[in-house]
Amino acid sequence: MAQQMWERYEMDFLIEVASTMTLKEISEKLERTEGAIKNKASYLGITLLSAKAWSPWTPEQAALFSTHSDKEISLITGRTVKSVCSKRYQLKIYRRAA
Repeated sequence: MAQQMWERYEMDFLIEVASTMTLKEISEKLERTEGAIKNKASYLGITLLSAKAWSPWTPEQAALFSTHSDKEISLITGRTVKSVCSKRYQLKIYRRAA
């Protein structure tokens, strides 16, 4: 498969959203593979959101599991819903059936 040249607007978009959108979201918006996005970000010298340092859960964030839904915790903490679900499982704090 031939490589498609990057347009200026695509690079501008990548620079603008690299710290706010996930790799998957950028890939979907630009209709390019995640590998192509990673390579271009590296070439441009920018750090993608998905490559930023992992941060541990604080006790305050962990306390949210007993009172909030996974989606609410995701919005409050800025973490993905998948990350929240994984932490809920790790903490063994299961949601009650409604």
